[in-house]
Amino acid sequence: MNDYKYFTQEGSRFHLKTKMSTAVLRVFACLAIGVALYCIIPPEKKIGLWAALLFVFFALVNLLKTTKRLVIDTQSKTITHKNNIISGEAIYRFEDFVQFYVLTGKYLFITLDSTAFFIFDQDGKEKRVPIIVGLFSSKTAQNAINEISDIMNIEEK
Repeated sequence: MNDYKYFTQEGSRFHLKTKMSTAVLRVFACLAIGVALYCIIPPEKKIGLWAALLFVFFALVNLLKTTKRLVIDTQSKTITHKNNIISGEAIYRFEDFVQFYVLTGKYLFITLDSTAFFIFDQDGKEKRVPIIVGLFSSKTAQNAINEISDIMNIEEK
């Protein structure tokens, strides 16, 4: 039995770990920035209220990201994905898996973020399923892909 950094194992099912502490920290940071902008900018200028509401929105988005579910079931050879509490659950089969994809965003030669995706072929349509997001490096995305490859036994194909 392997010990994975990004997944927890329950029998033949592997659950993606959520970093609740990081999300809560980002929520508090967004709320603090929103309150600071509201207090610093004079009330007669409406931009302070709008900026505060924008950062409250960012805080809510961060809370939604904590409800992401990704379960890899090696026995039934399925991947269950639910992006957040609002979106619906989707089930993908190992047979439909095509490849992994890492999307990297750079600005002035600095990697800002990278997102790892599953690519599935369902009835001739390409489906991209996000796995994990890494900041300032593509190493996080690549390590998650390496773990998933090990879990799914992709080397055997």
